[in-house]
Amino acid sequence: MKTIRQFLIAILIIAALTALYIGFSLINDSSGRSLGLSYDDLQGTPFSSYSTPGWLLVVFIGLGSLIAAWSCIQHIAFHPILVMAEGIIFAIWIIIQITITGNINFPIILFALFALALILLGNLLRKKMLQPTHHPPQTHQHKHRGKKTASHKK
Repeated sequence: MKTIRQFLIAILIIAALTALYIGFSLINDSSGRSLGLSYDDLQGTPFSSYSTPGWLLVVFIGLGSLIAAWSCIQHIAFHPILVMAEGIIFAIWIIIQITITGNINFPIILFALFALALILLGNLLRKKMLQPTHHPPQTHQHKHRGKKTASHKK
């Protein structure tokens, strides 16, 4: 379980740092040029600039991933639920992005894999946490086995 948690923490931190960098870049340069984006990519979307998608990226992917990573590090009881929720948010983000832009590239594929890993491994972690811990059955051994007590000497 420790290895799964460490892997999830790594994914969440990488995703958070990436989302925060890209999100703040979009907020600071709402034209998207600093990231190689163009206004043409926004045609047919509800956005007139990249500022709003930048804020959405910062809040839902960046901060959401940091909160989920923190919950894993702190062993918060419901951290698998937060991890799965963040995976679902990733998946929704990817689906919307592909639907709006029609583009599929390496970062989108990478985030889709992150989403899948977060959902599946978060669920596995949840199931493992729900399983009762099994202790080997204790046998009742008598302390004085083989020794005669006062009552046996008669």
